[in-house]
Amino acid sequence: MVEKAKNADEIASRRIEILGPLLYGEIDQAKRSLLIHEISEKEEISERTLRRWLFAYEHEGYQGLLPRSNPHGGRASSVTEEIVDQAVILRREVPTRSIRQIITILEMEGLATPGEIKRSTLQDHLMKRGYGSKQLSMYHSTGAGAARRFQRLHRNDLWQLDIKYLLVLPETAKREAQQLYASVVIDDATRLVTACQVYEKQNTWNVLDSFRRAIELYGIPDRIFTDNGSQYISRHMTQVCAKLGIKKLRARPRAASAKGKVEVFNKYLDSFVNEVKLKRPQSAVEVQHYLDIWLHELYQNKAHSALDGKTPDQVFREDDRPLRWASKEQLDFAFVFTEKRLVDKTGCLSFGSIPWEAGQDLIGMRVDVAFSPSNPDELEIFHEGFEPRKIRPLKIAEHTAPRKKTPLPVKVKPETSRELDAAAKQYQKHRDLAETAISYRFEIGRDGDD
Repeated sequence: MVEKAKNADEIASRRIEILGPLLYGEIDQAKRSLLIHEISEKEEISERTLRRWLFAYEHEGYQGLLPRSNPHGGRASSVTEEIVDQAVILRREVPTRSIRQIITILEMEGLATPGEIKRSTLQDHLMKRGYGSKQLSMYHSTGAGAARRFQRLHRNDLWQLDIKYLLVLPETAKREAQQLYASVVIDDATRLVTACQVYEKQNTWNVLDSFRRAIELYGIPDRIFTDNGSQYISRHMTQVCAKLGIKKLRARPRAASAKGKVEVFNKYLDSFVNEVKLKRPQSAVEVQHYLDIWLHELYQNKAHSALDGKTPDQVFREDDRPLRWASKEQLDFAFVFTEKRLVDKTGCLSFGSIPWEAGQDLIGMRVDVAFSPSNPDELEIFHEGFEPRKIRPLKIAEHTAPRKKTPLPVKVKPETSRELDAAAKQYQKHRDLAETAISYRFEIGRDGDD
């Protein structure tokens, strides 16, 4: 399947999510076969493909799930918009129809030749239209009922993540009023706050920055539990978890009680907000300074009623479960992302809604842009045949830089029209076919005799 619209990391991350139940915990052979069969029916992916992905992940890790280069040079998809329209109608008529059934119907109706439509390709098109089998099952699921209380047994078994509106810095002569946010990460079993960072924006990059800080200090969790905010369901968060072997869990929409521990801590943070306002802080850095002090003295080392009178820090350190650590190289690999960008005629590319200087020698080329949330002011670009280079935001100077002259491609003087020559061949071929056809004609005379 040619997946032009998808980044290689997105494809690998999606495969990790599909294989999720098979990757965590010890599973015997019988249960493993049963899970593969269930995933195959649910995702409409063959068991053979699932076993191939599983083998690649077990032997090569995340790299094994990256798509291989296409040996056919990226041929156009055989699934036209008309075929997708008909497939949507068939799925709407009977939502339980499988992709294979839809293809069979289209072939029998003469809308597609046998073998023309690939199952995976049609499945991707239906997903984009909102008629994938998984999407339809979500529409019809009830999901009612109250969330029951739970608690993991060991540290780093599950982390809960959330964003809290912290406080508003008052307006001054130099700046407008500024809303501050706290990105919170809490360990489910021990109630230890592994990260609580203050930011001026509640975007994906700040969430990832706090997540990396937590991993550097307390190790890699087995699972994370979040709401359905855009910061947590982003493909960047999915890629980080896939690369580090972390399973992502999400609460049902509007089910805040499912993340009870982090929600309770957020309410407890209100007492800090009331105190820090008395200090009249003027920046996010100043608020972070007081928050670090408050966390250490008034939370992490304070006895917790749910921990038998022990402190979160004490319970975390007394847990005998080994911690899983990542090297700096592994974290750099996990928290660096790539996206495609086109270099315009001025030698710049657009990233984060601002222009960046890429270089006039890359004009008209689509380059890979690598970026890290920990260093948003610097990007690195890659293109085949060019050395990797670091770029910075465009600074508009008083005078423009001299334009580099790009040599025009050498024109070849044609000896004839290849288009007309090719058309003439087709024309002669069609005439030859017409002359070999047999025609039976009856001429009727004036007197009615044949």
